[in-house]
Amino acid sequence: MSRKLYLLLCLFLIVGIAQAEQKYLVSYELVKQHTKSSIDSIWKAHKIPKLVLPINNDVDIYEVIYLVPWIDSTMRKASAIVYVPRNVKKTNSFPIMMYGHGTEIHKDRTISDDNAQQGICLGFATDGYIALHPDYYGLGKGEGKHLYQHAWSEAMSFIYLLYAFDEMKDVINIQYDGQLFLTGYSQGGHSSFAAQKYLEALNDPRFQVTATSPMSGAYNMVGEQEKYMFQEYPRPFYLPFLLVSYQEAYHVLDIDNIYDIFRSPLDTLLPKFFENNKNLSYGELDKALPKIPKDIVKQKYIDEYLNNPNFEFKQRLKENSLDKNWVAKAPTQLCFCKGDREVHYTNSIDVYNEMTKKGKEDIVLQNLSDHLDHNTCAAFSVLATKYYFDRFKDKGKNPKMKSLPKFKQFLMNFVKKKEEKKYLEEGKDDARF
Repeated sequence: MSRKLYLLLCLFLIVGIAQAEQKYLVSYELVKQHTKSSIDSIWKAHKIPKLVLPINNDVDIYEVIYLVPWIDSTMRKASAIVYVPRNVKKTNSFPIMMYGHGTEIHKDRTISDDNAQQGICLGFATDGYIALHPDYYGLGKGEGKHLYQHAWSEAMSFIYLLYAFDEMKDVINIQYDGQLFLTGYSQGGHSSFAAQKYLEALNDPRFQVTATSPMSGAYNMVGEQEKYMFQEYPRPFYLPFLLVSYQEAYHVLDIDNIYDIFRSPLDTLLPKFFENNKNLSYGELDKALPKIPKDIVKQKYIDEYLNNPNFEFKQRLKENSLDKNWVAKAPTQLCFCKGDREVHYTNSIDVYNEMTKKGKEDIVLQNLSDHLDHNTCAAFSVLATKYYFDRFKDKGKNPKMKSLPKFKQFLMNFVKKKEEKKYLEEGKDDARF
């Protein structure tokens, strides 16, 4: 063998080894340890019945930094919270539940017992799930910008967190039992469904999706959801967030400064909310915006959207919608409320109709209320998701999907009727998801 050929073979071998040993975990830090007693105190403070969310384990909470691919193929850092059950007598091997959070426009994220969505992860972990909570690209301690409702980057934040946790699990002495559940609320409904799509296409034998339960997500962004942009809407900030994000990802408009498309004075107001925002909330932004989202944008761009079927922004919305062009493989439950004024419930109906038309049978619709709005719907969607996942966790790959035990069903219906009555009387859609 010639020296040149030998060196070439060595180079291929080195490259192959380097690829095989690619590491995605940058760091992890144990930031909080909850005992069953401290979790019980949290449940009491938030009036969560232990019958509904059992407390069976202590929980260690880690902050994790990991590497993800950026849209230009370079790698950058993302962050996540990882919840690990502890002091378990029977096993040290658990299923993974991944939870995608709702829309955020500021980067900063603390680990808090008062955060409703972190509380969901704590609830799953104390009942025997490893809960992984990605911050998405550009949020938390992640680098760069967040790409809102961008299916690929949402999915990669899930997938590369799995890779990072795979490196971390042996060091912290915890094992993954092979069951993988995906869920999330609002944007998290979209992100968890995107994660299912990309994971199933990837078909990594280590991470086969067991079941998913996306909740109240905008899966069809050019269907019923599009109509909200032309009428009074409680969250007008979604539209500029999409435009800024898609300009970053795709350069959908041939302009140097995306803020030039917004009407004055919004062209100078919006950058402080979307450029390295540390603490300003979407609530503050919504108060400063017109109630009809289209009025945020200069008319010529609205005309282009309405009249040009090839307008790239519209094409990219279709590309990032999740109702068409694929069929979920794992069992799927779609949770929603018909009273939702932020994410129209037909987003879930569209997915169901499209996938059943293509032959999918193990997909179910869960209308949790005809009355509750986006945020008031969340708690009941989470409970329905937990019960759905528990059946697979307890019964294996093909559980008999029986209805809830009668007492739990009675309790949930009793609480829900009280919440519906309160919402219909007061009209408040308070806790944010």
